[in-house]
Amino acid sequence: MDCCKSKVGIGEPAPDFSVEGFSAKDNAFKKYALSEFRGKWVLLFFYPGDFTYVCPTELQSLAEYKQDFDELKVQVFLVSTDSKFSHKQWNEYELSKMIDGGMPYSMLPDQTGALGKPYGFYDATQGVDLRGTVVIDPDGAVQLIYVNASAVGRHPGEIVRCIRALKEARENGGVIPACWIPGLEKIDPSYENSGKIWESYHKEKK
Repeated sequence: MDCCKSKVGIGEPAPDFSVEGFSAKDNAFKKYALSEFRGKWVLLFFYPGDFTYVCPTELQSLAEYKQDFDELKVQVFLVSTDSKFSHKQWNEYELSKMIDGGMPYSMLPDQTGALGKPYGFYDATQGVDLRGTVVIDPDGAVQLIYVNASAVGRHPGEIVRCIRALKEARENGGVIPACWIPGLEKIDPSYENSGKIWESYHKEKK
């Protein structure tokens, strides 16, 4: 596998892009620039390809979480190395049959791997983007990057949980413990608390 290493680190500015993608909601080709969404959370959801096997199940699951993403004011972009025309055909032929109303998110082409390369997601040997996830904050800084093995699909609920946690830390301070969901306690990262998490933090029992 010939993949570049990530050139973008956590907290660093996400590289801007300007591409013409497919909006299934409007059944039209539209231009999208990342810079236009400054002030919102952005999810870049990279996947290996249209008309494949795991990918449609991921996109169907992602569509089921649309209400959560809307409530969090997250702009979701689906990205693969397929053309905008392939995205349109795939939505019409398959996704529209799996998702009520068709795919609600914009689908972007990355035929040269330009969008995936900065994150280390582009596999030049196969000419596809990996199953990568990027979350960008309202200031345009990257706050989450991870990659799944191609054979294993992602769970959108975990992406939503991470965005909620990032949003909570950004807006209300503190640090977020493992498995945190709204309503659970956070951690005070004070000097007095160092070495005392065992007594100050009470993990929610399953």
